[in-house]
Amino acid sequence: MIDIKKDFSLKGSNSLAFDHRVEYYCEAKTIEDCQEFIGFCLKRNIPIFPLGEGTNIVLTKKIKGAVLKVSVLGKKKKEEDVIIGGGENWNDIVLWSLKKKLYGLENLALIPGTAGAAPVQNIGAYGEEISSRLISVEVINLNNNELIYLNSNECKFGYRDSIFKREEEYLITSIKLKLNKSSKTNTSYHSLNDYLLRDDIDPSQATPHQVCRAVTSIRKKILPDPNIEPNVGSFYKNLFLNKSELQNLKNYVSDLPYFKTENDNLFKVPLAFLIEKAGLKGKRIGKCHVSDKHALVLVADEGSSSKELIKLSDFITRHILKTMKIDIEIEPKII
Repeated sequence: MIDIKKDFSLKGSNSLAFDHRVEYYCEAKTIEDCQEFIGFCLKRNIPIFPLGEGTNIVLTKKIKGAVLKVSVLGKKKKEEDVIIGGGENWNDIVLWSLKKKLYGLENLALIPGTAGAAPVQNIGAYGEEISSRLISVEVINLNNNELIYLNSNECKFGYRDSIFKREEEYLITSIKLKLNKSSKTNTSYHSLNDYLLRDDIDPSQATPHQVCRAVTSIRKKILPDPNIEPNVGSFYKNLFLNKSELQNLKNYVSDLPYFKTENDNLFKVPLAFLIEKAGLKGKRIGKCHVSDKHALVLVADEGSSSKELIKLSDFITRHILKTMKIDIEIEPKII
């Protein structure tokens, strides 16, 4: 039987540690538990918000409705395919896959959150995205409580985007991934390549374990630990600009770094560089500030409020638009 809590504090359920409440809360450890709680909510017309570890959300007020925390566990492998429960910790899955000699997730090491949340954001790092590995997801339709499967195309993946982010009608209970028995690695990303070289490792010969260790070390060095400095990782998306947009931005930032993509007319621009160039690294409003480690990360110090964080974010957005004539987009979900 499920345990439904009323007027529940979500302070321990989001990585910013904001103390907002929700009318109904349930942690579900099985698909049956999920469907029982969804049925409870459907009968009462209560909107449902799925939750993993809360590492990519910004709570701004009391949630009128229900939060369903997905804690469905389980790991299965068949040949190169793996099925992962939606409640499994993502980094644990990366390490587990390496132990099973299945490769392809090592570039995504140490990304916070759960396996079920990974497709929502289409998590990516160091030249890889989960969309390139995902075969299908098992989901419950929140409108009718039906258990169905969506293939990779039906997930409508984009850069840090998916159908799950745009249409809030699915609860992910498990994901199916295609991994590799081959130990060939992707070390094309510039900072990963440089790190391996500094460690006297030939990037073209790097093993999955070496890549995982390198990515883990890089992330620990450049990103604040959310358990110590509450944050949601990158608060903004990096920029992808066409040639005309790139040239226009270079008129304002002459030393602009940019990188080619698979699309000849599209270039990736690291937004952290622009924020730092604008003199906003370390910028503080109230008890929230831009991280001194990484300019894409906004930190909520103890005693801070969601209003202060949103105010800081709005200030950065307006300042970049005013000084560099470019719109920037927030990555986490604002609730």
